[in-house]
Amino acid sequence: MNPEPRITRRQFLKKSKKLLLGAAVILATGSYSTLIEPFWIEIKKVHIKINNLPPAFDGFKIIHFSDIHLGFHFQPGHLPKIVNMIHRLEPDLICFTGDLLDTIHSLDALPNSISSLQHLNAPFGKLAVLGNHDYMAGVDRVSQGLRQSGFQLLINENTVVSKKGDLLFISGIDDSLFGYPSLEKATANVPDNACHILLSHEPDIAEISSRYRIDLQLSGHTHGGQVRLPFVGPILTPDLGKNYVSGLYRVKHSNLQVYTNRGIGTTHLPIRFLCRPEITLITLEKAKDRR
Repeated sequence: MNPEPRITRRQFLKKSKKLLLGAAVILATGSYSTLIEPFWIEIKKVHIKINNLPPAFDGFKIIHFSDIHLGFHFQPGHLPKIVNMIHRLEPDLICFTGDLLDTIHSLDALPNSISSLQHLNAPFGKLAVLGNHDYMAGVDRVSQGLRQSGFQLLINENTVVSKKGDLLFISGIDDSLFGYPSLEKATANVPDNACHILLSHEPDIAEISSRYRIDLQLSGHTHGGQVRLPFVGPILTPDLGKNYVSGLYRVKHSNLQVYTNRGIGTTHLPIRFLCRPEITLITLEKAKDRR
């Protein structure tokens, strides 16, 4: 048998450098995705054109945020930063699309979060719907906490925002995975010609809500995939969060637009990669007549 060829010192150093470089890249990526990106919140500014937007709401600013997942590597002490970021944007209305807590083990985080959320204010109020993790954590406690925080909680119902005599209707449905959602109840008594926004935690409900006279749906749930790879995109998306993962979409064969917020917190794994947490500032604009 021929003896194994001996590796030279030069070859050994070359291989060692590659191994060290690989280890350094893995370590840096792991540190970035656990210690930096999950807390590096992006303010995303989006202008959304709506055909039948009433004149008084042209330029109306809505803060849309979602999926805080308190108790899972995001604690009540992080909330004042969120509140300050939102206030600096001077929104007219604030909308939260669910998953305040992560699991039942997160309930201890709720009392200390209420005082921070109470400081959130906007001239036309603040609205919220429930998410699937809110049910996992304890829906009654979460609902009570949101209401104590000053949110109007929309569960298969709607409300009206009035400005200079013009009206904007906003509906909210119960969580589509663990709750009892009813678009029929949520949209009841909304006039056919009204400008109408829907709050729904899960974005893929748009396949159904597009059959109703709704102009814009605001959702969360997906975390944008939480980990996105170049040329691949999101590697994991949840049920009812596979078709509208992140950003603005128009549902095929309808006038419905869907905006999916990437959320603030994390779940399952405390990491984000190429998918920063997001607070969205939506400015509504009247679509120009093409005639």
